[in-house]
Amino acid sequence: MTRVAFEHDEATSIVVPAGGLGGEQAEGWARDAAARLAGHHEFSAEIRDTLRRVLVRAQRSAAEDPATNVLLFEPGTASWAPLRLTLLDRELDVEEQSRYLQPDAVLPPRLRTVVSQGLGQGCSSTAVDHDLRGTIRWLFLPGGATFFAVLGPLTPPAIPLAAAIAENILDTVRIEGATGPSTDFDPQALVAAAQSDEVSWRI
Repeated sequence: MTRVAFEHDEATSIVVPAGGLGGEQAEGWARDAAARLAGHHEFSAEIRDTLRRVLVRAQRSAAEDPATNVLLFEPGTASWAPLRLTLLDRELDVEEQSRYLQPDAVLPPRLRTVVSQGLGQGCSSTAVDHDLRGTIRWLFLPGGATFFAVLGPLTPPAIPLAAAIAENILDTVRIEGATGPSTDFDPQALVAAAQSDEVSWRI
């Protein structure tokens, strides 16, 4: 995603490089990244080593992934969650927008409107899957493109806290060449349509 730039807090997030790294280079990056995050928290040697191994595997997967992958750490619940950021060089139509925001879930996904300084108005969707783990999806149409973000899966208690970290990142996203808000994207209408047939929601 060379057209996408964003900022992140090194105390709560690690951006996984997408380029193919050799074995020793990947190990070195993972070791350094784990040490930087651990420097902000009281991680044991065992957690540091586990994080290093997780990052090595994540980097290998990221080399084949068109999305940008970020690993988030939520200190309050000591939870880890993947965040994937994806740019599509076309706008989703209204039906595609609705399908993306309403995945199969135990209960109807909860939709709400959001605002990013760089991306403009958007919509988010919180859903709990059949393993009772939560996932949040964000959708923005900054004109001529579609920007997706997916957080999770993670345990329900961590959802709002991890979402706040993710939305801090989304607030800083800038897309080169974006032409302004899409005229075919109405977050309020998407939320209203979802609420019209929503039943109870519990997390």
